[in-house]
Amino acid sequence: MQTVFHVSTPRAVEISVPKVENLLADDTLDVDAVAVVLDVGEAIATLERDADVAADVAPLLDRGVRYAACSNALRSPAVDGSELLDEVDVVSSGVGELTRLQDDGYAYIRL
Repeated sequence: MQTVFHVSTPRAVEISVPKVENLLADDTLDVDAVAVVLDVGEAIATLERDADVAADVAPLLDRGVRYAACSNALRSPAVDGSELLDEVDVVSSGVGELTRLQDDGYAYIRL
């Protein structure tokens, strides 16, 4: 099973951490892959190295959870793309990435 979380606000990034942890801990599921796609600058800024939420996200990245940031949203003044956690993928567009993942069979969850 594959799941993608669509995250567009800083609060949703915070909420996504325990949701992803719960999904990974659910022994009734065979989880093959988890992705989190962020498509708004303020949400992406929470993944900068010195951001509070980044410390919570780092262990998920270590567990193979993929975080993807929309390159269009990186143009936001709220984001310094060079400060993102190294493991965060920058994708051509958030909506494009969501479409690709769903086409690849990912279950979609909007937070």
